[in-house]
Parts: sequence; C-alpha cells; structure tokens
Amino acid sequence: MAIVERYLPPRNSQLWLLVSLALVLLPFIQHLPLWLVVVWAVVVLWRWQLFYGRWSTPGNWIKVVLVGLSFVGLGLSFGQFQGLESMTSLLILALLLKWLEQQRLRDTLLLVYLGYFLVGVQFLYEQSLVMTLYALLCLWGLSSALISLYQPQGHAQPKSAAKLSSKLLLQSIPLMLLLFLIMPRLGNLWALPSPGGNAKTGMSDSMSPGDFSKLSKSGGVAFRVSFNGRRPPQEALYWRGPVLSLFNGRQWVQSFAAQNISRFSGSRQVVWPSHGQSLRSDPFAPAWLVASKANSPPVEYTITLEPTYQTWLFSLPLVNSLQVNTQGQDMNLGVTRDFRLTSSKPINQRLMYTLRSSTDFYINAKGLSQQERKRGLQLPANYNPQTRANAQQWRETSASDEDYIERVLEHYRQTFIYTLEPPKLGKHTVDEFLWQQQQGFCEHFASSFVVMMRAAGIPARVVTGYQGGEYNAADNYLVIHQYDAHAWTEVWLPGKGWVRIDPTAAVAPERVQQSLGDLQTEGVEGLLSLGRYRHLRLVAQLRQEWDAVNYRWHQLVIGFDGEEQERFLWSLMGDVSPLKIILLLLGVATTVLGLISLHLWWRNRPEPLNPIDRYFLRFEQLLARRGVSREVGEAPNHFADKAKQTLPKSANAIDDFMLIFNQAQYQQPPIKVRKGFVIAESRILMELRKALKVFRKSTR
Repeated sequence: MAIVERYLPPRNSQLWLLVSLALVLLPFIQHLPLWLVVVWAVVVLWRWQLFYGRWSTPGNWIKVVLVGLSFVGLGLSFGQFQGLESMTSLLILALLLKWLEQQRLRDTLLLVYLGYFLVGVQFLYEQSLVMTLYALLCLWGLSSALISLYQPQGHAQPKSAAKLSSKLLLQSIPLMLLLFLIMPRLGNLWALPSPGGNAKTGMSDSMSPGDFSKLSKSGGVAFRVSFNGRRPPQEALYWRGPVLSLFNGRQWVQSFAAQNISRFSGSRQVVWPSHGQSLRSDPFAPAWLVASKANSPPVEYTITLEPTYQTWLFSLPLVNSLQVNTQGQDMNLGVTRDFRLTSSKPINQRLMYTLRSSTDFYINAKGLSQQERKRGLQLPANYNPQTRANAQQWRETSASDEDYIERVLEHYRQTFIYTLEPPKLGKHTVDEFLWQQQQGFCEHFASSFVVMMRAAGIPARVVTGYQGGEYNAADNYLVIHQYDAHAWTEVWLPGKGWVRIDPTAAVAPERVQQSLGDLQTEGVEGLLSLGRYRHLRLVAQLRQEWDAVNYRWHQLVIGFDGEEQERFLWSLMGDVSPLKIILLLLGVATTVLGLISLHLWWRNRPEPLNPIDRYFLRFEQLLARRGVSREVGEAPNHFADKAKQTLPKSANAIDDFMLIFNQAQYQQPPIKVRKGFVIAESRILMELRKALKVFRKSTR
C-alpha cells in the first residue's frame, strides 16, 4: 500500500493543478474553436467530481470515443493540421485528455510540463507587457503545483507551496535578465505565420463601399511614430499604404503591373532621392524612380508597426532613406512602382524602421507610359452612366484640368455629408452616391472622385492608408489607430506628376485636422475601451501613460535584437569575445548565488544572546579555565556553589557576581534589547560588568 501511495499525487496538489492550468489556458480561448472550450469545461467538471469521489475515472471506451470525436472536431474546424492555431488546439486537446485520465504522479508531472510549454506558446500570439506579467503569474501557479506534488502534508498549510514558488521565481529573475542580455539572438519564435492573422490587419489590399466605415469603429493600434525633430502638421500626415488602380464597378484592387520592386534592402540603410536631387547619378535606378524628386527638406521618423500579416508597410511620401530593424526576421524591404513600401515576407511580428520623407515632391512629372496612362484611365463598361456623362460635360466646359478638379471639389463642398454610417449602394455605386444619396465615408469620396477624373480623361488612382494620428504627450509620439484608416486620391497633371487630392477634406476638413477618435469617441470604440472616455481628463492621462509604457516596452525589450545586443555588449566590455561573455556570465552568476547564500545564512543565523547571558557565559569560561565546568542542565546558583568549593579564595567575588546576576535576571522593567543589541545600557549591567572584572582579578 505504501508503494502504491508513493506513485499517487498528493490530494492537495489537485487544487493547484486546477488553478495553474486554468491560468495557462485562459489566453487561448479567443483562438480556440467553441467546442474545445466546452471540452475544457467538461474535463474541469469531471476532475472536480473525482476530487470529491462522486465520479470515477473514464473507462477505455469513453477515452477512445473522446479521442475520435476530438480529431473529427479538429478536422472540421481547421481542415488540415497545419498552422499555428490548429497545432495549438491539438496540443491543448492532448493536455485536456491527459488531464481527464490523470491518476499517478507521472501523469501530473506531464501536465505541469505541458503547462510550462504552453506558457511559451502564449508569446506566439502576443508579446505585450501585460502578457509578460501574465506569463509570470502562470509560471508561479505551475511552480506552486509542482512544489505541492512533493509536499504530502501541504494540505495543512496550502500557502507553503505558493510562498516557496514566489521565492524561487524572484531568485531566478537576475539570471533571467542576464540571459536576456547576453545569450545570442537566434531569431524570434513568434515570427511564425498565423492563419488567423488576416483578421487583425485592419487595412486590406482592396476597397469596397463600407470597408473603411467598419474600420472606423475599431480602436486597435496600427502603428506608432516618433519624430526626430519637428513633427509635420496633422493635415500633412498621410501614411501611404496600398495603391488601388483597378476598378470593377464596385471594388478597387491593386495592379500587379504597378508593383515592380526596386531598391530591396536588409537591415542596412538605403538612400533614395533627397531634397532637390534625383537618382540620375545611379546607373541601376529604373526610369520611374529617376523621375521622382523631393521639393522639401526631409522629416526623420521611426515607425513601430504592429503585425499585419501582409507585405506592405506605411510611410509618409516621398521616402528619401530607409533603415530597418528586422529583429531577427529574414526579410528585405523595398519600394514599388507606385511608391509604397513593401516587404519580401508578411509582417508577422512588430517591425521597427526609420525613414526620412519629403512631404512635397514630384512623381512621374515628365509623363506616363502608355501602359500607365491606360491603367490610370481604366473604367468598367456598363457602370455609372450618369457619372460618365456629367464628367465629360463638365470637362468640356472647364478651361483646364485644374479648373475641372476644382469644380468637382466644389460639388462635394455644397451638398455632401460626411458620416460613419453611410447608406448601402446598389450596382451603380458612384451614380447613386454622387447624384442621389450624397452621404458617405472616405472610401465613397475617393472612389467617386477617381471615377469622375477618369471619365474626364485625367489619370487618377485611389491611395489607402491612415491619416493623422493621436499625439501622446507622455512620451512624445503619435499613435495611429485602426479608426484612422483613410482613403484619398492621386491625379496625374502635366508638369506636376501625381498630385494628392483628398475629396474628404473638401467635405469635412476637420477629419484631416484632428483624429477621428477625437471627433467621435462614442462611435469609434467599444464601451469597455478607455478611448471611449478620453474626454475625461484622468482617463485620458492614464490611457496615454499606459500606452507610453507599452511603447517603451516594445522599443527596449521586444526590439532588443542582435544588433542592439551587440551595441550593448560593446558599450559594456569593449571588444566582444566568447571568453569575456563567459567570464561575465560566471561573474554575475557567482555574485547572485553569493548574495542568495548570504541572505540564507543571515536569515538562519543563531539568535544573539541576551547581554546578561553573555556576561554569565564569560563567567563560565573563566571558571572552566580554573577546572570548574558546568554540567548540561545545571542551574546557575548550583554551579556557583560548586565553584566556591573549588576556589575558596574567590568565594566573595563569586557571591557578588551571582547577586547582581540574579537581580539583572528579574529586573523590572527589563533591559531594553533590539535584535541582540542593547538600546540603552542599564545601571545594573554596568555593575555586572564590574563584578566580572573583580572575579577575574581574584582568580589570578
């Protein structure tokens, strides 16, 4: 019986196991199919009934049925066992089924080890400061469960495992920090692609009526921007993303012909045309890149882009230079023919890159190729006949392209309404919007404006991205939210090239002068979002402070890649070599272990003797030198009588010392002592010390 019990987990460990596994699995709920959450609840209920002895462990046939149904559920939910979410679900399912049949100690150990592994899997989905703190909480719970397995009497003191786990976790933090700073970077595990990641991107590579109005209700962060020097005015902050040139009557998409990529780079700096210069001196530069020219001094800024699971990036036009912190990702960045930044691989983790851009520029000012002009004038047949007819008539009565553009913008200013909830449109979307409903969001204005331009023979295209941003005064940077998504247009004019025109600004100029979140907080974020209550001063301040903390976390911790590590080690020890790293590792580890050992010794050191007992101990030592030893448990007075018989010449001195000693033992009030040290030496202690000196002289 004793042998069997040795292999069974203690009863008190079951509660710790329940709590720790609940903490570990909780962040995965949003990524798991609903039926798997139900399985989790059933397993918890079954284990709870087992704990109280109401149910028995499931039989073999029940296990076989559960395994079969589980694999069928995974197949129906994911189709194939590939990708992060399907494999995570498979791992969690294995843990739940193992938990259901858990009986012996080795089963419990396996569950704890799987829990440790799942803590690391959490970072494949999110690497925020909150998730890091939550992971530490999970580690604490799992360690408490592991310790409780080896404390059979822990049910009498259920907090003992938690206390010991806390101490071990705190003691491991210095070593964790050391390894973080010194261990070579091998690339981040969370660079793995996520099948469900597309739902988080916000910005799409196409545009249909209603797409951007949906984004306007999302408060998620798209990216953050910190400027090195002056910050351009709000109305100049157009963050360029996908450029849409093809229109099928309802949806705008990108043109693959416009995505020819030039100037790919890794983490090194790459330079494009600067203020007042072109790339004519570069023999390898394509003609479309040579034709671009910056007309204003560049603005330098750093973008921290959230994962988009897409290949495009955002920037202010026109980019002059680019420097990328790839954080261990194997990727290259470049610029496409329609002057947007792109990556060779999807952005599956936060990416930091530094840019220099000129907000005043010429693009393709000398002319368009036949293919580019054809693409810039493309319109589907049998769509929007009223818009085509009116556009041709207005252009014929306008003196120039500029006059025609101004006439169209004036039409927007007079009768149109900017709204987050535009009405639905039918087949002829532009006709219904321009001449009937005249209510819409940015995508309605941009789409209809480009159709009006193309119908009049003016090349035009839709540009999507973000506009403006929310300034965070706590750390001096901009936060661009998903609700800042915006669509504007570019028209090609002789001698000027592609010129940005934002018809939304003609209808609602406040949209480009302020963040959409500042204009309509109630419509753009949920009830539980702090952004909805930013009009409250305290809430707004707390919200910005917390975002600043997360921003610093991503810059200093998540962005601590191999290059940052090399710079840190160089500043710390100069020339970096394996020997220096090993010596540093050993030195810090020895120091940490020495401090822990010193703490343990100090905590377990013997309690210092009372000053009265110290004087009596000296009295014993003097008598021991004269051949009088005190027996174990012998009373002080009896010991003194024995000493007087052995040393009759010192009898008077012994009596005087013992008289004062007995008085000191029972003195009222008692001698004030704190942690073994006398606060204020009393008169009787002085007399006891003098009596000891007299006795010492009498024994010479």
